[in-house]
Amino acid sequence: MKKIVSLFLALTMALSLAACGSKTGEQAAAGSGTQKEDTLVKEISSPVEIQFWHSVSNPVHAGILENLIKEVNDTVGQEKGITVVPTFNGSSSELYSNVIAAIKAGNAPDVTLALRPYVADYLQTDYVVDLAPYISDPDVGISDYNDIFEGLRNANSNYEKEGTYSLPIHSYSEVLYYNVDFFEKNNLTVPTTWDEMVDTCSKIREITGAPAFGWDNLAGSFMTLVKQFGGRYTDQNGNIYFANEDTDVALKVLNLWKDNVDRGIWRTAGEDMFFSGPFANEQIPMYIGDSVEASYIPSKNPDLNWATAPIPQVSSDTAANLSAGHVIVALNTTGNAEKAYAAYEFIKFVTSYEANLAVVIGGTGYLPIRQSVVDSQEYQNYVAAGHDFLTAGVSQSSCYFYEPAFTNGVTTSSAVNSAVKTMMQEVADNGVEPETALNNLKQTVGLN
Repeated sequence: MKKIVSLFLALTMALSLAACGSKTGEQAAAGSGTQKEDTLVKEISSPVEIQFWHSVSNPVHAGILENLIKEVNDTVGQEKGITVVPTFNGSSSELYSNVIAAIKAGNAPDVTLALRPYVADYLQTDYVVDLAPYISDPDVGISDYNDIFEGLRNANSNYEKEGTYSLPIHSYSEVLYYNVDFFEKNNLTVPTTWDEMVDTCSKIREITGAPAFGWDNLAGSFMTLVKQFGGRYTDQNGNIYFANEDTDVALKVLNLWKDNVDRGIWRTAGEDMFFSGPFANEQIPMYIGDSVEASYIPSKNPDLNWATAPIPQVSSDTAANLSAGHVIVALNTTGNAEKAYAAYEFIKFVTSYEANLAVVIGGTGYLPIRQSVVDSQEYQNYVAAGHDFLTAGVSQSSCYFYEPAFTNGVTTSSAVNSAVKTMMQEVADNGVEPETALNNLKQTVGLN
């Protein structure tokens, strides 16, 4: 793992040096998008073409995206002289690798989908456009910006570098999936706290003789429970609180997992990778997974009577629910200020109320990023037509949190995430003592 981290850090350092050495001062200002509002370029003197790279492969979602791009080209694009050219560039990780290579070559796309940790890596260069001056501009700004859920807004303005370097576009959160018929048959109540969860799982174990609960995202479960128990995970500056100041909370979470796995009431996904399969096959009656998984369960067992609920909490004061998904980013390797503005106009369009509504009610499984979408009659009708699984995720929007994204001289948020997953597997699958597993993580991420 240390070798992988070292190689990655060397790559990002090389990227940073190459970027800084290849641009003039004027280009750096235009490329980083740090212009003051009164000097923003807000008009296009001649038609521009925007290259947009994405990783949307689901046919339903891809069709929605195609329609949105056609709409932007036919409306604001035609008005302002902007043409958006989309290109599918593989999975999220493949897209990331391709963007890194393009940045090094100086021909990166003008706009790309990304995950937040990838944005932190791109920020090792000066090519990421700061969207904040555009968003707040009285002429071209996003007047309903505060309509986007606060947790999602904060996530995209909380990188190590000051500014807003991405916007949310495809959002999901974690929900509790449960087998309705099993719960009704056995007079069980869906748990809302972790004490209730342990009690319910104990009852289910007595009924079935098997584990009752699992959590798809082991690293995510650790992040969530650390926050719910009043601790801190990491931050955008690379402080790894749970392995330093808040080790008592980290050990509490690890012991919770170990105790319940040892009792046979919790389990990990193991070779199944995700719990949607065992859940659909009625091997386990309850699990926490991403809200987008709701689109896969019916195909695995169309007769299963299931529902979703908010994930359990420790208390209302420390309520936390992990939110994730794609963000959208503008890059400017050429210093062309008009292209930077055109990229912003495209981003503004695809994160708008109309675009988000199309994605949410189009069958993608993604959640609203805007309160106005939740309040719309179209969304309410969609939920009432058999898509009420969406409400469990949206109901927790006030406690959304995000995984901090960072890249520093020691490690990266992605490397910490991987180390946390390994730590959780050591405790839950291999019987390693929590203190030993936490110390192993410290060595892996360079704290020992």
